[in-house]
Amino acid sequence: MTNMLYLDLETRSQCDLIFHGLAQYARDETTEVICMAYCFDDEPMQFWWSIEEFPSEVSEYLVDGGLVMAHNAEFEMAIFEHVLKIPVSPEQWRCSMAIALTNNYPAALAVLAENMGIKYSKQQHGTRLIREYCAPHFLTEFKEGDRALMKEYCATDVEVMREAVKFLRPLTDFEWDEWHLNVKINKRGIPVDVEFCEEALTYSDEIAADANAQLSALTGGKMTKHTQRKSRDEWLFPKLTEPQMNLLVVYKKGEKKYSLDQDHRGYLLALEDLDPDARQLLEHINDAGSSALKKYAVAAHCHVDGRVHNTFRFNGAGTGRFSGMGLQPHNIRRDAYSEEDANALIKSIKEGYVIDAPSTTMARLLRSMISSDEGLYYVDWSAIEGRVAPWLAEDDSSEAKLDLYRKGLDVYIYTASRMTGIPEAEITKDQRQSGKVAELALQFGGGVGALNNMARNYGLTFSENEAQRTVRLWRSVNPWAEKIWAAYDRAIRDAVLEPGLTATVGLVSFQSSESFLWCKLPSGRMLAYPRPRWETYETPWGEERRGPTFQAAVRMSASVPGAVGGLEVGDPTAKQTSVGPSAKRNHLRGALIFQNTVQAVAADILREAVMAADTEGLSIIGHVHDEIIGEGPREDGEILNEIMLEVPEWGTGLPLATGGVEWGYRYGK
Repeated sequence: MTNMLYLDLETRSQCDLIFHGLAQYARDETTEVICMAYCFDDEPMQFWWSIEEFPSEVSEYLVDGGLVMAHNAEFEMAIFEHVLKIPVSPEQWRCSMAIALTNNYPAALAVLAENMGIKYSKQQHGTRLIREYCAPHFLTEFKEGDRALMKEYCATDVEVMREAVKFLRPLTDFEWDEWHLNVKINKRGIPVDVEFCEEALTYSDEIAADANAQLSALTGGKMTKHTQRKSRDEWLFPKLTEPQMNLLVVYKKGEKKYSLDQDHRGYLLALEDLDPDARQLLEHINDAGSSALKKYAVAAHCHVDGRVHNTFRFNGAGTGRFSGMGLQPHNIRRDAYSEEDANALIKSIKEGYVIDAPSTTMARLLRSMISSDEGLYYVDWSAIEGRVAPWLAEDDSSEAKLDLYRKGLDVYIYTASRMTGIPEAEITKDQRQSGKVAELALQFGGGVGALNNMARNYGLTFSENEAQRTVRLWRSVNPWAEKIWAAYDRAIRDAVLEPGLTATVGLVSFQSSESFLWCKLPSGRMLAYPRPRWETYETPWGEERRGPTFQAAVRMSASVPGAVGGLEVGDPTAKQTSVGPSAKRNHLRGALIFQNTVQAVAADILREAVMAADTEGLSIIGHVHDEIIGEGPREDGEILNEIMLEVPEWGTGLPLATGGVEWGYRYGK
């Protein structure tokens, strides 16, 4: 009995997929299928050219409800629905990219194969074939030899996908339900004010000029344009730590280089401990390079009937959090205008008036471009990571901290009071701010550097002695933190040195095989760290040490099913022998992995709440970090708020709280 159909489509269109997005591309009348490679289970590869009759064995299999696997399956789903017009229910689809990301591997098939050491590799002619036969202005007839190359190219994708799926841990039924819901949300789309977005694009020259002027002021004239890369690097790089610089590493033809493209700038801007001047420079570059305008452009060029689709990538981060695509809602500025102020500004923009500080104004209006006549409600959790961290630690002192949240007390005031010895009633606003900075900066092993970087974000400064004292006092007020970091270090060490051993710490457990270190979360979900080793590594400050490491790539790595010591883990059927240059080794540091598990638990809470909201019939259109966004009346928002306050079955003792329901016709802060 067949368990899985693997397939890959090659298509062509006069519609630019990158510029207009999948929703428009699939619906464009010029979009057509060139060919399809496919196979059932481990059977030989088969092939279909679109000039031939569609293979009946595939049609019959799909009609019978058979499962079908594709890499980035949302593309094939759209093509089957709108181009081939072959009905396949969403529940029949499976996605090898979702499996790879869930197992902490890269999304791109070529990089996935490289980092897994799969014997197949992407054909060297692939880029040319796509450019000449698939992109707008495509050739309608194959050049000599290219028909065979296209067939090989398509078939190779299926071979790589099938081989990768054998190696990776399969998703659970619940994970597939979550993936299918993400597909549903992507198809529902985000409603946008198209007229405003189109008008916003006319401000490109003013935005660039304004942002470049701010760049010049920030750098003392060393940069006058965002395109001055040498001056940018000379000013910026000294402000970055070595781990931050490592986020910028790329390999081109085997040579190590540093990239500050939009994605890599995003990696830095997502860091809490980034130097504030460096952050400001990157934001000005984004503004000058029209980062805000790019989002308006996505909305203006990619929408279908006023909605932008395919915005959320399932398991886009290694912890299980979602990442953004296209519109990228996760990195939209939070300092939005009130709806009243936004409406006034948008009215002026639509009427063609000049606006002050256009780069800042247009960036702050980004949230407001998300708009619905039905209304939008959004709810976020309060201090979710601050609550999850002590809960995971399972310590008497961490329980005392959880009690503060349970009683609704101000944790920042409490921390400031214990650090200064001043009664809580007498803590000033500035002292509370210091307590907040310490809480945000020091929970995951951060020291003086992390504290100072966080402080700058809040307009605070510490002398060296003050910073050292603050770190020491925070740790004395939160003894559970150093205990859990050390406990993670010991558990990871034991698991890596003794494969098959289950090492439990707090509410998580670790276990390794030759190929993966696994971390089992309270929900039962697994985090994967590939190819764990005990070896010599170099610290960020250049010191050589020995300890546990794992293979990391642009996105990390994975497994197959099996049962060892109660954990659902396993080994690949064939030992992997080679790893490409994009992979690197990272230290499995306890405090960092603790941060991973805290973020992963927060992701589990969000994922389950979105599932519950869908079950209640709410129209969820997306989520940004720890906030869920829905479309409809305020009453639906109240239902969502109640759902988000419900503690998962596996979360006994975890105190959850929200900031309440926000509602309006535009998305705000």
